[in-house]
Amino acid sequence: MRKVLAMVFMTLDGVAEFPIYDNPSGPGPEEEEDPMWKPRIESFDTLVLGRVAYEKWYGFWPARRAQPDCNEWERAFSLFADRAEKLVVSRTLQKADWVNSRVVSGDIGEEIARIRALPGKDIALGGGPRILQAFLDRGLVDELLIAMFPSLLGRGKPLFHVVDDPDNPGDFVPPGAPGRKDFTLVEAKPLKDGTVFLHYRRVPARTSG
Repeated sequence: MRKVLAMVFMTLDGVAEFPIYDNPSGPGPEEEEDPMWKPRIESFDTLVLGRVAYEKWYGFWPARRAQPDCNEWERAFSLFADRAEKLVVSRTLQKADWVNSRVVSGDIGEEIARIRALPGKDIALGGGPRILQAFLDRGLVDELLIAMFPSLLGRGKPLFHVVDDPDNPGDFVPPGAPGRKDFTLVEAKPLKDGTVFLHYRRVPARTSG
């Protein structure tokens, strides 16, 4: 069955942002050092984006390959982003003008289940944090790929949300506790610029009996 891989960015303090740096050469994965998308771009044929992420991608990627400073990898990604089927999860967006795009305003769990059952390649969840949280809450993420940047921003949207009071008086959350979801490490790779690439695979939830 087709898998859902979440491809996300995060800072050291858990903020879902891609930091901007004064030095153009870092931090931030260099072209040849992209361990997130580059090794598996041909394994995807579907992208899932929230409205904000969709508008940012649509405003950048289709035109990127025509710009004189576009490198080979960016051109390949621009072509991939155009040809992939793009599901835009939004209750406010009326239509999606980017080629091969459509808006999903109903139950995303039902739509993902329908797509998984069809022949095809894996599905990339491209952001942002709210849609990731919704997918995690519904158990829809099979693998979690994170580029963690060496910065503390102190503000912004958290990549992962914590329900109610974050303090846990028992200092122990047992397996099967409400809200707990476990992943096993597949790969951890520090990059030259200080970014750390993390790849996790979901551990199936325990079933009673």
